[in-house]
Amino acid sequence: MHKSFTLNRTDNIELNLYQYGEENCDKGHSFGPAVRQHYLFHYVISGTGVLHSEYGSFPVVAGEGFLIHPHDVTTYCADKRDPWHYMWLEVDGLIAGKIFEECHLSRQFPIYRPNQQDDNADALGYLRQIVAQGDEHRLKVLGLSYLFFSALIGNRLQGTAAHPDDKAQHLRKAVKQIENRYHEHLTIESLAAYCNINRSYLCRLFKNAYGIGPRSICLIFA
Repeated sequence: MHKSFTLNRTDNIELNLYQYGEENCDKGHSFGPAVRQHYLFHYVISGTGVLHSEYGSFPVVAGEGFLIHPHDVTTYCADKRDPWHYMWLEVDGLIAGKIFEECHLSRQFPIYRPNQQDDNADALGYLRQIVAQGDEHRLKVLGLSYLFFSALIGNRLQGTAAHPDDKAQHLRKAVKQIENRYHEHLTIESLAAYCNINRSYLCRLFKNAYGIGPRSICLIFA
């Protein structure tokens, strides 16, 4: 399924919405390399995939999103076994960059992660309404876009500011905690809470840095 709508540029200098849509991708489907002229944000409803840019490769799972900045060369690919189903918005304007900053997104850290998956229902609801409007209700779509981004900001994962050095800081903090408390019943959930990040993000950090998960690191120290 593919659904896409394009709007002509409006006089709203704060936030312009250029296109939006939805796609349930086939296994292994990819798009790119390509360059966008505006900010392009995808929200993943189900499945998984990977975003590739000059700053790295970034796995994305359901409930997360990814941002493509203007003029960047990117490719994004659906997983070969569990392809993603996503919705997207393409925007620009005076406050667009600030919106994504407040979502803790940057070129170096383009993945949106929610603080609580269950609390993302509002954001997804607004996005579904946007796509359901088609291209006939421009003002309503723009209003829903503000509500969508507000919901994203309100439920962004705390402690994941968009700087690559934070990844190393989270890893150092986690490893130090394992060193100090390996003899206790240390769970992945408690370790993630100690680092102020979620479980899946902690596991991804360990996999990318060490090739194994935090549970395996705990066993090494034990």
